[in-house]
Amino acid sequence: MTGLGAAVWREKLYTISTDKEFRGLLAGVPRSMGLTLDQVAVKAAEKGGLPLPKGTVATTLSRDKLPKAEFVQQLLRVCEVEEADRTLWLRVWQAVADGVAPIGRPEDVAPLKDPVPGRTDHSPVAEDADSAAEPPRGWARLPGIARDRLSRTPRRWLVTLTAAALVAPALGGGVWWYSAHCGTTNPALRTVPAGECSGVTDGSDGHGIFGPGLQKALAAIDAENQAVVEAGGYVTVALMAPLTKSDKSLTSDRAVHQVEGAYIAQHEANKDKAHPRIRLVLANMGSNESNWPAVVEELKSMARGDDRLVAVTGMGLSQQESIDAARSLSRADIPMVGDVITADGFDKSGAIDGGAEIPGLVRVAPNVSTQVKALAQELAKHAETKAGAVVSAPETPDGNPDFYTQSMEAAFRSPQMGLQPYLETGGLSFKFTVQQGAEESSLGTIANNLCGTPKTDVVFYAGRATYLEMFIAKLHDRPCRTHPITVVTGSDAATVNFTIEGLNDPGAPISVLYVPLADPHQLADSANPDQTLYKNFAAEFTTAHHGQEFDEAHLASGWAVMAHDALLTAQLAIRKATGASQTPPTVRAVADQLYLFDSLNVVTGAGGVFRIDPQSGNRKSGHDPKVVRNGTHHP
Repeated sequence: MTGLGAAVWREKLYTISTDKEFRGLLAGVPRSMGLTLDQVAVKAAEKGGLPLPKGTVATTLSRDKLPKAEFVQQLLRVCEVEEADRTLWLRVWQAVADGVAPIGRPEDVAPLKDPVPGRTDHSPVAEDADSAAEPPRGWARLPGIARDRLSRTPRRWLVTLTAAALVAPALGGGVWWYSAHCGTTNPALRTVPAGECSGVTDGSDGHGIFGPGLQKALAAIDAENQAVVEAGGYVTVALMAPLTKSDKSLTSDRAVHQVEGAYIAQHEANKDKAHPRIRLVLANMGSNESNWPAVVEELKSMARGDDRLVAVTGMGLSQQESIDAARSLSRADIPMVGDVITADGFDKSGAIDGGAEIPGLVRVAPNVSTQVKALAQELAKHAETKAGAVVSAPETPDGNPDFYTQSMEAAFRSPQMGLQPYLETGGLSFKFTVQQGAEESSLGTIANNLCGTPKTDVVFYAGRATYLEMFIAKLHDRPCRTHPITVVTGSDAATVNFTIEGLNDPGAPISVLYVPLADPHQLADSANPDQTLYKNFAAEFTTAHHGQEFDEAHLASGWAVMAHDALLTAQLAIRKATGASQTPPTVRAVADQLYLFDSLNVVTGAGGVFRIDPQSGNRKSGHDPKVVRNGTHHP
């Protein structure tokens, strides 16, 4: 788009303020270029990248929500919009997403007096002058860098300012900057709708930046990072995940466990003057992961610049946003180690959504098929269990595919798992929605339906654990409550409160069967050949570091173990890629090493010894976690 057309679009972009206005403008771009949606699909296939089928484009542009940034970028690229104008479109996209649109014409925006020296563009997606800096050419430069890109200007001066100074008229627009960036001067952090703080931090922006739950972990990470930077000779690893809840300033409980486990791996990696040292940053995609585009772009710039980012761990949950983020990082050659992603196909193959492969992605958690196989073997021991029903929630609250639950349902129905006799005998299958509180009434109806003829003995629950306690309560109150029933489900059932009344009433025998990612009781048991590995980790986890102590109860979910083993895997790959070199490893060299954890080259993780399948990037282990049963029904 050039000439007068480009000028007209820019004029409109400066004034829009809603997602509806944004979609309306975007829908006009193909038309202005004389392209039909069929032609857009063909050109997208020719250019590569995100596919743009006619139906997808039409649905996305008509759906009452802001399109994803990757969709916007690809559509503009296919329509041959110039790069400078694509940047403006994405800047406006971010402003609409952050609730700070319209951005206003440049000549209408007064210069801001900002605490960040030298900055002239104060939009939430402002480009940084050094974002395209050349990678360092050797370790010799590392000790001399006082602060990283995330903290280009020392932010600790903030503690010397009084509240009055921060709102003084002399600061002018700087107050807006401070508010828009989570109360910090870090451009990599953004305050997004609902008050969540999203973005990337090394801990020096404040230990409560992602909510009170992470204060201890961030304090420890901050102190560790300071020591690492002062010593020099380091590289950076990011833990990318949804770290906050949609409720303002609250932290996800499992995210707390996850970050604490990752910190323990960082601390262990930096012992005994190991080389290179590991600097850890947290990258929060937000509760629904909707801010992943901005976070991923920040991580890419960190890989190019003086931060020396060489790997990303975590990767979020098994949903589309995580998959899109993984593909975007993969295109930048940045290696990834998933910690708790378990959906089948969310691996190097990219088969999870039928999209492109995801080179550079490996994961340390047992996938859904591995879990369901163990569950099927356990059920086969109980001949009295005959009639089964499938209960599933295939979408997220945002209406997008939930690949974790869809993968679980597919595994339940797979002929290879041998569960067909249960499904054929019971003959029942129900879906429920998790939008707008509809799940409670749906689950109540479903529970009552299980009392037909024959009565259901086993429920294959392909839903999130978030709704499992509610379902158990409905099962407890169903008309045939005295008939024993077993609920078979996935690994996130580890977060369920198994002391609830519904699971402890002999008059309504219910049990829950699942395979945890990392169960402390199993790992600490003498039957575990890798018992010592877990016990050493647990001892380190409950030891004070930099004045911070973590709660042993946080080990129960298994997320701390998985996050630890993911960072450990990345660290081992980094060390092997570095060798005795005096030059930081490239991201490609680290990625190559991730696929060499096979045969005699193993990872000795807190969850046991494992390898990485070089073809898929999936975990390989001879003793994955075993089935756990909770409740009053024990056949």
